[in-house]
Amino acid sequence: MADCLKPESAVSGCLVVGDSGTGKSALIRHVLSVYGGAAYVVNVRGSAFAGRTPFGALTFMLSELEPESASHPVLILRGLTELIRERAAGRQVILAVDNAEELDEFSAMVLGQMVVNRSAHMFAAFRDFSAAPAEFMGLWREGLLTRLDLEPMLPSECAHLLEANLRGPISRAAAEELASASGGNPSMLLAVAEDYRECGRVKPRDGVWVLDKTRHCTFPRLYAAMAVRLTGLSAGQRELLDLLALSGALPLEQVLERLDSLEVDALQEAGLLQLQHRGAPALSLGDPALGTALRGQLDSGRRRELLEIMVPDTAVALPSHAAEWLLSAGAKLSAPLALSAGRAANAAGDPEAAQEYIEADPDYLSSTAAVLELSRAQLRRGNAAQAADAILRHRSFDETGTVSPDSVRLLLVEAASGCRALAEQQFVASGSADPHAALFGDADRMLAELRTQGLAHREAAMLERELVLERARCLTQHGQYSEAASFLSGIYARGDENGRGFRALVGSWLCVAWGMSDRQSDAHELAAALWPILTDVHQPDLDEGQAAPAQARILHVLMVTGALDAAADFLYQDAGTEGDGSLGGTLREVCEGMLHAFAGRGAAAIALLHPAATQLAVFDPDGLQHTVSAVAAYCAALQGQYERAEEHLRTAGAVPATPSWALQRTAAHFTVLARNLLGSEDAHEALAELAAKDDARGAGAYAVLSLLSAVRLGDTAAAQQLLDTASVLQGRFARLCEDYAKGAAGCDPQQLLLASDAAAAMGHELFARETGERALEIAAGSGDRATVRFIHRSRRLQSGETENDAEVEDCLRGLTARERVIARQAASGTSNKMIAAELSISVRTVEGHLYQIYSKLHVGSRRELSRLLSPSQTGSANQSGAVRGVR
Repeated sequence: MADCLKPESAVSGCLVVGDSGTGKSALIRHVLSVYGGAAYVVNVRGSAFAGRTPFGALTFMLSELEPESASHPVLILRGLTELIRERAAGRQVILAVDNAEELDEFSAMVLGQMVVNRSAHMFAAFRDFSAAPAEFMGLWREGLLTRLDLEPMLPSECAHLLEANLRGPISRAAAEELASASGGNPSMLLAVAEDYRECGRVKPRDGVWVLDKTRHCTFPRLYAAMAVRLTGLSAGQRELLDLLALSGALPLEQVLERLDSLEVDALQEAGLLQLQHRGAPALSLGDPALGTALRGQLDSGRRRELLEIMVPDTAVALPSHAAEWLLSAGAKLSAPLALSAGRAANAAGDPEAAQEYIEADPDYLSSTAAVLELSRAQLRRGNAAQAADAILRHRSFDETGTVSPDSVRLLLVEAASGCRALAEQQFVASGSADPHAALFGDADRMLAELRTQGLAHREAAMLERELVLERARCLTQHGQYSEAASFLSGIYARGDENGRGFRALVGSWLCVAWGMSDRQSDAHELAAALWPILTDVHQPDLDEGQAAPAQARILHVLMVTGALDAAADFLYQDAGTEGDGSLGGTLREVCEGMLHAFAGRGAAAIALLHPAATQLAVFDPDGLQHTVSAVAAYCAALQGQYERAEEHLRTAGAVPATPSWALQRTAAHFTVLARNLLGSEDAHEALAELAAKDDARGAGAYAVLSLLSAVRLGDTAAAQQLLDTASVLQGRFARLCEDYAKGAAGCDPQQLLLASDAAAAMGHELFARETGERALEIAAGSGDRATVRFIHRSRRLQSGETENDAEVEDCLRGLTARERVIARQAASGTSNKMIAAELSISVRTVEGHLYQIYSKLHVGSRRELSRLLSPSQTGSANQSGAVRGVR
């Protein structure tokens, strides 16, 4: 838009298009204030009232024209042009037009002609560009005006606006729910945020705004913001909108029995309704946010009145909407509606509502399908014991022994609840899944029985896929990677015969099994093949509830196996396209934070992990708080925030363990590192113990990670064990560890530099920096000046610095402040006597300092010191020699 104001631009303005509240007018005002401060601005506003009168939008200027100049459109154009030119007094003229679709044709003609004549530039805001005046349409087609469509804000953009409005960080889960409720509309977003804050659904906790799903909101401000769309509606139209808000959808035939078709058409033309086909033609609200606002204004009494007017048709109504309406009005739910509503709520990620709907049926325990949805909801809420109890009560209630597909699925949920129950013990114990592994055998036998009873092939295949995925999850979550790889390899090798999405999910578990054991390169290649499938929203047999955890699994195994560069590429390749198919919510926040933690970027990590950990303290269905708190403790300690690190460690020790051996193991790793930074002296022993257990389990990736950390912390005795363990693993990270082990054990700076370069290329920033420092220390201590000089030059090149002062400062880094002053003066030719007089010290003191300087910089004379501190004079021969020496 700013480019349009340049004299050489062929374009004279911009048409800004967007819904109400998207910030069109604010954007125009911002451009005018920043780039048009010296211009003369004419503000024009269209309206329905002014649009009925010729030149209605320009009345405020017409009154200043001479009467004879207002008798003909051509004279009006000429008169207004002259008037504006006189007022501009030589300044650039900019027309700022709001509600441009409501301009009358004469006002639009005048403004358009001023643009055509190059008398003025123009910025015009439209809600509906299809209703734009023909004059403006023509200028856009001819290229004199450009068009800018303001799209809804992405969740990350909403988060930035919310943090500025709330004056503090906000968890990604809270930001995404607010973005969804507002449709990404800035004005609606701020209204919803204030509603959420008032009712406590968004609340401050430990310096972070978090989401509390147990609080319900009535949305008074959202309703007020949207009320303008409801002005002028008849009582029947308002009643219809309320009914649709409560039911989600109504049969068109039933609506037309109560409301004239012309009134329905008017609502549809206004964008308030949309026609759908849900078995039969049905109407629903065009904007879900409108339904949210309307439901918040309907109390239980009004809901009962509307229920007497029209009962929701379960054939077309949204089950969860209909169930919530009936319950809020004091009505009972039928068993089919309670089941379908519970199923829909689980699918939508609302287990609390699912449990409420299922339990609204007094006979739910007699229904296998109902208990299945109830146990799923309880498991999703982190209540594994309650899920198992519901299943047990169902079996004691239902003694018929009838077998159905849902009976198989109930066994799988029971197995999942068993996994969760073992979460606190499995890291200490052997990791055996025996207490509930027998359930998979029962499921196999039950599926075979159903097949003999004539179960449809499609349903049988679906059950078999669910059984495979649940067994894969169980094996990998218990750290049984060898068994998981053996089980999954053959299934993955079958190709896409069972569906591309299913194969991708199988592959994600296989990727974990390979990566955590000894096939890291194979795991990385598999991850690269799977990622495009898992992020493809158009996969017919893959939904977001399955894809997001699979993406997180792959990212975690890439981090543990050292491929931080690949993890970053995967994680950020969908930047700017957030939404369906992209990893979001707290899970993404955790993945991003852990990536920074593995790389050693403490500040960036804690900025993500602290909000995530705070959000998980409110709602943690997947049991991630244990691991996230441990990682956050390390990052806080890395930043010197020791009290916060201690607090995170206490939290990690107080909450239930993460129901995954790998995530528990990650938590243990970062706990040791955090305690080391906090002053613990047993880090070497703890890491060695972890590595021994990893080796016994066959988790080579974690064994290498522990041994590498031990060597980095100074346990050079572990270098040989690191070398031996890394030598049997695949991948670049294993080779990096071999180079590092050799360099650390032999105090070989050249080997360490190789490891440092590899670490930097793979995204291990802190490791690369520490290893480079260690190489420099060893080279300086051994008098290897060529290597020291090469390291200094490499650092300067990597940082993009070319000035001589940068290299000189790098060389002087190891000197004291007084030694730096003396070194510079001596290198410039100043005598010892003059240096002593200037610094008010004795000549003998100067000589003593020079002795220390020569020793630290490995030079033997003033001439060598002068050459060292004058890099531009050294020529390229020394650098090439250093390179040959290092390589």
